Amino acid sequence: MSKPVNATNYEAIPAYSNGASKSEAKVHAIIETPKGSPHKYALRSDYGIIAFKEVLPDSMSWPYDYGFVPHTLAPDGDPLDVLVISENGLFSGCLIEVRVIGIVHEAKDGTENDRLIAVPLPSQGAPQVTDDYYAFSDVPKSTQKEICEFLKLYSERQGHRIEQKGVGDADEAMKAVQATKKAFKKKK
Repeated sequence: MSKPVNATNYEAIPAYSNGASKSEAKVHAIIETPKGSPHKYALRSDYGIIAFKEVLPDSMSWPYDYGFVPHTLAPDGDPLDVLVISENGLFSGCLIEVRVIGIVHEAKDGTENDRLIAVPLPSQGAPQVTDDYYAFSDVPKSTQKEICEFLKLYSERQGHRIEQKGVGDADEAMKAVQATKKAFKKKK
């Protein structure tokens, strides 16, 4: 059997950003699918690269950047998913430090498939509307609804059974990061 390729070495990137402690709600995120894309991109861990996965159904597009937290392993066998709310999209493969503000609890075909909700850290001299988001409840209700509906709808239109089990706060989200980080370490 050949040795797996690790073209980009995503596994070398820590989950927590710049020495952030486990109690801080800051993590690294790797963007797989940029905001506005009609495609789904995903990490191919066997090659260590982000690859095209599929076209979204019904001319849908991603409302925000979507990716994963490195050094995590979620119950579905993939890294922990994260949706990053920002005014402008990033690009596939982009590393960004984010502040976790909540979590959407979901089950996909009966398997836990939670999604973190996060925002970029503030940039000095360039204020963003998301600078004041510390909890998912700080996000406008219409945006909260858009996010939850999109996460459910795009998977359902692909033929999956999705059960949304509610939204949790940043503390719940960081507990998910810690649990999935332990699962990643155990797998190694």
